[in-house]
Amino acid sequence: IMWHRARKADRMHLLPCFTAALALFMSGPALVTTRQHLRRAARISLAARAHSLLREWPELVDAQMPGRLASTTNATPVLTLYRDTNGWCPFCERVWLALREKGVHYDEVLINLYDKPQWYKDMVPTAMTPAVKLSSNQEVIWESEDILRRLDAEFPETPPLFMDSERHDLAMSATDAVMSASFGLAYRSGNLTHEEIAKQRHKLVMAVDGLEAHLQRFGPFLCGETLTAADCMAVPMLERYGVQMPYFAAAMSLRDSARWPSVARWFDAMEERSSYADRVRGDMYSWTTVAPVLMRLFGGQNGTLEGPAAERAARAEAAATHMLEELEKQVASGEFAAPDFAKQEAAAKILSNHEAVVADAVNLEPKSQKELARLAPDKAPVVDAILRAAVEILILGRSPEDPPLNAGTPSDLAMACRYVAARICVPRDMGAPAATALRGALLGMASAACKVSA
Repeated sequence: IMWHRARKADRMHLLPCFTAALALFMSGPALVTTRQHLRRAARISLAARAHSLLREWPELVDAQMPGRLASTTNATPVLTLYRDTNGWCPFCERVWLALREKGVHYDEVLINLYDKPQWYKDMVPTAMTPAVKLSSNQEVIWESEDILRRLDAEFPETPPLFMDSERHDLAMSATDAVMSASFGLAYRSGNLTHEEIAKQRHKLVMAVDGLEAHLQRFGPFLCGETLTAADCMAVPMLERYGVQMPYFAAAMSLRDSARWPSVARWFDAMEERSSYADRVRGDMYSWTTVAPVLMRLFGGQNGTLEGPAAERAARAEAAATHMLEELEKQVASGEFAAPDFAKQEAAAKILSNHEAVVADAVNLEPKSQKELARLAPDKAPVVDAILRAAVEILILGRSPEDPPLNAGTPSDLAMACRYVAARICVPRDMGAPAATALRGALLGMASAACKVSA
């Protein structure tokens, strides 16, 4: 979903009819089972809550303001980061993470890599992302490693990214070896024979063994006890491979703690850094969903995969679907909880971009994820309602068991909730914790709506 517009700044429920349900449970033919009574009682209880009034968008914006103000900083940005719209560019992720790790305040401009504006091509000689513009003198720097080095020079009071040059070089050699050995085993592998795949996979295993040995010597991070430029430069691709490699021709897991414990510990250490985990890191669902897309883009014939490659893509798609199903079960069981900062971020994103989300959900000629069934255009009010209800769940304490049933049929509500949940992409749309919070709200309502129609 295009949750973000062209660079716009991220800016009384009724009680359940318990008495009626209890009366229903106590009445009726003696041969009707208790389970049937309970199902019918649940439907009445849910239907009663469905009359809870949804707030309008301006009311929701006002309701969210206290939490938004609490998380807002008045610090003046010292530079502008130009990065890709989708959040897929690994070179952009390097700089994005470094800025957050250093605590440098920055503005952000998103660049559509498929339709770069002329002003950006005029500003950056390579026309590539990322780039930064210093506020002090309007100087523009590009190339990710050059930017990282310049950040150390411009902001010496912040944690340094480059400290031990020898360790940095050793770390980059170890991670570069993994990337080189992965060629032919990742997104593009259709032309390789089984023997060639086995040979290349052996090289990849040896390269990961080398990375394991390096981290065993220097870890938990690539250059020691603290996160440095080496980690910023390595994590964008390794995080993808950590999720996607089982679905590639390599058919292996980089996060196998029994085989490569120091590599697994590095992943864990990275994910403990809020600078990375809360916004920059992609999540398992998103990278699993993206894997078949990139496999078709880079390794397909006119976007089509055949044979083993098609089977691997199908496994990834099935795995992504299963993740959402498991999350829905978790929410329905009452075992799901999300931190407040994640709820606030998710609510803010919906509040600023709900019109774009609705338009995407009823777009019958989509450009991406065409396999997902969209809703008919006349169902736009249903999508709008579930988004407002989701915001109420996130910041006002509405229960996911209280879907807005008066906005549409239970099946339409469930379909809208599951569609939007499936379209959320991390880090494109929001951080991983926020995405989980929003998916939980949506899938909780989907589950509750299905109980009514059961």
